[in-house]
Amino acid sequence: MSVDPPDVSRRLRDKLAVRFTFLSDPQGQLLDALGIRHREGVPGRDIAFPTSILVDESGAIRWTYQSDTYRQRARPEEVFAALERLAPGGPGAGG
Repeated sequence: MSVDPPDVSRRLRDKLAVRFTFLSDPQGQLLDALGIRHREGVPGRDIAFPTSILVDESGAIRWTYQSDTYRQRARPEEVFAALERLAPGGPGAGG
């Protein structure tokens, strides 16, 4: 999710050739609700704090990562470890 307009997000998705959806929140309403808007994160512009959220099929948030700087993202191994813990039969699946 970003504050970029939908057409900018769409062009980035196409350039990266990825199949997931980029969410666009130009007014920052959802960023504010999630507490991830970084006001003036770059000079003259609000951005989203880098945040990764894993949501299960029922819509429940199961894992989050949030950085306090736009330069740092969740490392792939952190995301994959969280996915493994949350997978049925995984170490954090609870059953």
